[in-house]
Amino acid sequence: MLTNIIKWIKREDGQAVVELAITLPILIMILCAIIDFGWLFMNQNSIDYASREGARYAIVNASSKTAIEAHIRAIAPDNIASTATITVTFTNTSNPRLGDVIVDISDDVNILTPIVGVFVRGETMNLSSSCTMKVE
Repeated sequence: MLTNIIKWIKREDGQAVVELAITLPILIMILCAIIDFGWLFMNQNSIDYASREGARYAIVNASSKTAIEAHIRAIAPDNIASTATITVTFTNTSNPRLGDVIVDISDDVNILTPIVGVFVRGETMNLSSSCTMKVE
């Protein structure tokens, strides 16, 4: 009888469930952080690319600011193109061919997971990029 009680006490049937309950929230938080970091990194790269390409287009075609903005919206990904704030500035306003062009792009990107939203204080994060090139 005593041996049966000792065997019952030494059973470890629920050990795996308890270990999973302890580690699963940490693993989910790490997974959400990886997903959101990748999403934000991809969007930052897209905004950087759009500002660079917009500046390149502006130095070759120093025409109207609306044409440059339309070109940037055409090459940007859909989630950025519709909501981004684009500012095109020529340093020499009298003759744009003799100065620099500055392209600023800013956008609020949605956070995908609510867990990471707690750490960045909101459901969106502002990403921006600026590119300055000499008009030739």
